Amino acid sequence: MITLEEVLGMIRKKLRNKLPEDVELNGETELDGLGLSSLQIADIVFSLEDKYDFEFDLHEALGITTISGIVEVANEALSEYSD
Repeated sequence: MITLEEVLGMIRKKLRNKLPEDVELNGETELDGLGLSSLQIADIVFSLEDKYDFEFDLHEALGITTISGIVEVANEALSEYSD
């Protein structure tokens, strides 16, 4: 199971601990407000896919707006691959 803490850690690494001043990093944090490029977000997604051996549903992945959304969609896809 992919945890929120794991994804938060990946995001902190991508941000190199340079979080925008007005942003609190938690599950409800909007991805748009983090200052991550689409390439950085894609890298997080691909890293999760490689580590857990599954693929995100592209349609669902495109609708993700929050950090907890990454976790939810990833765990849904992971459960489908393990069934």
